[in-house]
Amino acid sequence: MFIIPKLRTLSNRLPALIPSSVSIQSRNSSFKSSLFLEDVGKINTPYEVTKDPIDWSYVERVLPLKTVPPPIKKDSYPSGWKPQSDELADRPYFIKRTKNHMLPCYLHITQRGIKRTTLLKNIEGNIWLLEKELKEFLQPQVFQILRSQVNEFVGYIRINGDHVNAVKYFLEQKGNYITKNVSCY
Repeated sequence: MFIIPKLRTLSNRLPALIPSSVSIQSRNSSFKSSLFLEDVGKINTPYEVTKDPIDWSYVERVLPLKTVPPPIKKDSYPSGWKPQSDELADRPYFIKRTKNHMLPCYLHITQRGIKRTTLLKNIEGNIWLLEKELKEFLQPQVFQILRSQVNEFVGYIRINGDHVNAVKYFLEQKGNYITKNVSCY
């Protein structure tokens, strides 16, 4: 039968029970021993007010931008980003870019990391044709029947599985994405 000794007797024998190589973490002070803050009064810092536009240009460089600026047109970018296509009048569908000029293709992970779905948003035009072409492009890469959901009213396609990079590659090859709201009807 095991009997727990009283706390007083255990605390007296505690240093003898613990080997010398083990250190016990203890706090030597409490919040009551902390120093109090002192009121130092009003601090007089010299400054001057200026309305000089040259001085204000330095301040504007530090302030964050209110809107995302349009991208600078180049042949290629170091990150691999590609600008939107300008010719969209003859296309049956297109994907509008986000405000940061990125493709609206997202991965949703649910059920504690088990279920993965790819969501493609901001689709305008013939969404059913896009879904058919995406299925034809993705089906050879998948060993099962590819399941997808089309929401024509909201303008998105949800595909079961993690296919974000494949969808982005497909869209970059097609060139069917833009930043501005263009009607092709």
